[in-house]
Amino acid sequence: MAGVGVGTGAMNSLLGKLTALLSDEYNLLKRVRKEIQFLKCELDRIQAFLHILADMEKFDDLTKKRRDSLRDLSYEMEDCIDRFMDRLGNRDAKRGFIKRTMRRLRTMWTRHDIANLVKDLKARVMEESERNERYKLDESYYSATRTVEIDLRITTLHEEVNGLVAMDGRVKHITALLMDESMELKVVPIVGSGGLGKTTLAMKVYRTIGGAFQCQASVSVSRTLDPVKLLKDILSQVDGDAYKECQSWEKEQVTRKIKQILTGKRYFIVIDDVWKEEHWKLLKSAFPENNNGSRIITTTRITDVANGCCSNSSGQPYKMEPLDDVASRKLFFKRIFSSDDSCPAELKDVSTRILEKCGGLPLAIITFASLLSNKTHKKDEWERLQESIGTGPSLDSDGNLKGMKDILLLSYWDLPHHLKTCLLYLCIYPEDCRIKCEELKWKWVAEGFLDRRWGRLDEVAENCINELINRNMIQPIDIDDDGTVKYCRVHDMVLDLIISLSDEENFATVLNGRICNSFPSKIRRLSMQSSGKEHKGAVGAITETKIHIRSLTVFESDKPIVPHLVDFHALRVLDLFGCDSLENKHVKHIGSSRQLRYLRIGYSKITELPVEIGKLQHLETLDLRCCYSLLRVPSTVVELQKLVRLFVGNKTQLPASGFRSLQALEELQFNETDDPVRFAEEVNESGKCNLRYLHTGEVMVKCLLCNPCSTYPCLQVLKIQPAIGMVPRGIASLKNLVKLFMIVNEFDQEDLQALMGMPSLAHLQLCVKWAIKEEKLTVGSNGFKLLKFFDFQYLDTMFPHSFEEPMSPGGLRLTFAPGAVPALRRIRFDLDPMWVALDFFANLGVEYFSVLAHLEIVISCFQAAPGRVKALECSIEKVIKLNPDREICVRRIAKDQMMKDLLDRMLQHLNL
Repeated sequence: MAGVGVGTGAMNSLLGKLTALLSDEYNLLKRVRKEIQFLKCELDRIQAFLHILADMEKFDDLTKKRRDSLRDLSYEMEDCIDRFMDRLGNRDAKRGFIKRTMRRLRTMWTRHDIANLVKDLKARVMEESERNERYKLDESYYSATRTVEIDLRITTLHEEVNGLVAMDGRVKHITALLMDESMELKVVPIVGSGGLGKTTLAMKVYRTIGGAFQCQASVSVSRTLDPVKLLKDILSQVDGDAYKECQSWEKEQVTRKIKQILTGKRYFIVIDDVWKEEHWKLLKSAFPENNNGSRIITTTRITDVANGCCSNSSGQPYKMEPLDDVASRKLFFKRIFSSDDSCPAELKDVSTRILEKCGGLPLAIITFASLLSNKTHKKDEWERLQESIGTGPSLDSDGNLKGMKDILLLSYWDLPHHLKTCLLYLCIYPEDCRIKCEELKWKWVAEGFLDRRWGRLDEVAENCINELINRNMIQPIDIDDDGTVKYCRVHDMVLDLIISLSDEENFATVLNGRICNSFPSKIRRLSMQSSGKEHKGAVGAITETKIHIRSLTVFESDKPIVPHLVDFHALRVLDLFGCDSLENKHVKHIGSSRQLRYLRIGYSKITELPVEIGKLQHLETLDLRCCYSLLRVPSTVVELQKLVRLFVGNKTQLPASGFRSLQALEELQFNETDDPVRFAEEVNESGKCNLRYLHTGEVMVKCLLCNPCSTYPCLQVLKIQPAIGMVPRGIASLKNLVKLFMIVNEFDQEDLQALMGMPSLAHLQLCVKWAIKEEKLTVGSNGFKLLKFFDFQYLDTMFPHSFEEPMSPGGLRLTFAPGAVPALRRIRFDLDPMWVALDFFANLGVEYFSVLAHLEIVISCFQAAPGRVKALECSIEKVIKLNPDREICVRRIAKDQMMKDLLDRMLQHLNL
């Protein structure tokens, strides 16, 4: 069982800690041991009771109060035990006799204090046990759902719904509306109920035609608009350099800057999920009404808002209709049976009734089908589930299918206990937020939602994400080439449900700009997503209940208010990434939060961390990548014995001395240290380096890989960034490396041979910034036997293009010999036509890629001669004709910045 759960509180974790206290290493008084044994027996009975309730969908008010009381008891008891264990320590076995004796003398009073603590806890447990006996649970009154065992297989990922039935026709229709010959600014609103796929449609069009525009951006508004954040998001996409300068700007300044950048350019913007007409008017003021053929798509559930978004009074919104019966059946059956015509005859009638209640909404259809795909295909089971949802496809005031909540609730109650907890935790993220899955997994682990007995916790967490995707409770929005989900999102209808369930369970408190009349008496987890009066009230509530808070997350908002972090004894997760007003004083006493497992700080005014950070002996993740003002990390960081992940920015210095003591460290990102040579020695000295992930730059790579004996047997992922001069010769010693990301200034055939000699390499991203010394590189027949993904970028950024004849055939050629890369599934090229041979693709050897599924080619047109661009594209067209069965995607970037002729290039070179 997981340590912490939404239904059981911290009961499982508490029992584990009581068991630890009974072990010999704590040397408790005999009478105290006896009392703890009694406590554990009583709590075992309470745990069983909580597990019964956790499987129940409904129960009376009295039982709910008993459940809540027992759950609170578990949290408070664990907090008490944690503080005691920290005071007492558990490392006597590793000390010498004299030190061990002195420590026992110093902790004598602490050992006597626990007698009083256990006495108080026993009284509370006895009171709850007696109440439990007085009010017997009538289990026959309640309905329970089936417990689902953990599936440790690598589950099949939910495919993006771009291939949704009936979507192609809609994409063509919207594209036709946008790509007419009109040069005036045109706005096309898409209106329809929640769950219809409006966002999917808008983003499919965006990806299809976006390359035809000079500037493009896509943002989501949501119900609680943060105008400054949203405008900055747009600015970051249309001009990254301008975005870096705008961090302290107000709304009017950002609006003016966007308008200035877009004036005179052809732009394409998607504004998703608009709830109010005034929100649209505010955003519209940033978009100049030029005559360059610019286009905007908006999506909304509300007809009046859609009408207000139209370009002019004669414009009409595009009304998105539900799927028809045929399309609904195809989607439904394909999700369950992997085919749209494989439904058994005995299930067809009940399927029809289910689809009637789904009302043609893709979200409802896929969610219900995902639920059924985990069930036995028996008629009575399907009928039972069909009868559990609403009566028909009617809509509520927010434009949602009324039966949709029933469908989502049904899917929620079908989840195993740990997945219910993991899903509810997602309520801490704002609406339409891009959730980084790595971050989410680390937080789940820090909160104790997963059990180490199930396997490596990072793998267990990834399986949980896959399972929630398969059940359509979360949606993948960025999938890596190896099938790993990098980012996910929660549909706003699912988010509404889990926020509601979280409120009922007092699982998490969410401040998202909506009405909040009061705070719970005990805040366990707090998510601060908005600014203003709500935050001011929250600070007072936090101060009053800080001993109970286990998680505090502050998202980017306008000047959030954060309390000084003192004596948050129960705090496990502290994420201040979005708190740009954070100062040194706020984290001065961070060492008092002894239970902290996860700490992330970013975009703040923090210039130094206190040395007391070394007291955080349970800390597993320390993420300081975006602390740009932090020059160095305290030397006490090497005292963090349980630290698994340490990430700092390029300009933040790590201490070298004592780094070898971080034996639990598996993931490391840094660029600078006070002594690179000493650091490399420290890492290699123990011979027990457990690093699995390393992200660093040139100086450290040279030190770490200078010795051929430095094999780093656990290292699986290596990222070398910023750029390195050339491929380090010691890289061939990394026999177990699976993924390599590298930016180099120079590259040659010898470097390529070194990479080919890496036996486990499956994913290679290679960017050459300056020069390839030879005009031909060859991957031999024995090269890259396990390579599945290859990303090659050759973009000379060091010198401006020369003024040679633009049709000169010279340049790089890359050739794959027959038998090379037998496992290659995906390949991507990002090339500058001025630096590669015009027949680059003719000699590549695509015909030898026996299992290649996808070839992507990006042509960088910046300062490139149009003649060379066209010639390179002609060679690509020949490859496409010769490989009709392969998926080949070609696109240009910066095509509006090509050199028009020799004179233009000379004038630009002379800055005239």
